[in-house]
Amino acid sequence: MEHKELTAQLCRMSVETGSLMCLGCGYEHNCGIHGCALLRQAVKTIENQAAAIEDLRDHECSGLIEE
Repeated sequence: MEHKELTAQLCRMSVETGSLMCLGCGYEHNCGIHGCALLRQAVKTIENQAAAIEDLRDHECSGLIEE
């Protein structure tokens, strides 16, 4: 699964709040309005890491150039 598909699915899941797992996770902050805080943070982290990898691929000396 590519990161774009993964983040899209996580975004869709983030609005499904209110399950027993959600209650009292300790990270909740307006989850009912913005979606699950943990899933939103996971999406941000994956997007930031994907962008960092792309930046590194732009530099030939990084060793991450796809052949």
